[in-house]
Amino acid sequence: MKMTLLCLLNTCLMATGQMLFKIGSAGKAVNSLFEIVKLFFTPIVFIALCLYAATTGLWLFILSRTPMSHAYPIQALAFPIVLFASMLFFHEHISGVKWLGIAVIVFGVFIATRG
Repeated sequence: MKMTLLCLLNTCLMATGQMLFKIGSAGKAVNSLFEIVKLFFTPIVFIALCLYAATTGLWLFILSRTPMSHAYPIQALAFPIVLFASMLFFHEHISGVKWLGIAVIVFGVFIATRG
């Protein structure tokens, strides 16, 4: 149970990083490698990169203590978390087909983490 909660925490932190990447890149010109590297050093993107480094450390800790076949399916929950957050924070329209896909992912994670 503890490792499952850590997997969920890791997934939520990854999703938070994705949202920060979106915020940090919004309205920026990203047309060259130089512009991408320059973007790395903006405050929000830099925080997102640090968050990703932390989630990588947490992921290594998780993998050292639990089977990958249990931990990895939980990472798929980043998709519904980001989809829901994009709807709330960026007012993106989420179609019925996407909601159906998210339901399949959630159900699949539920099945994959049993037993």
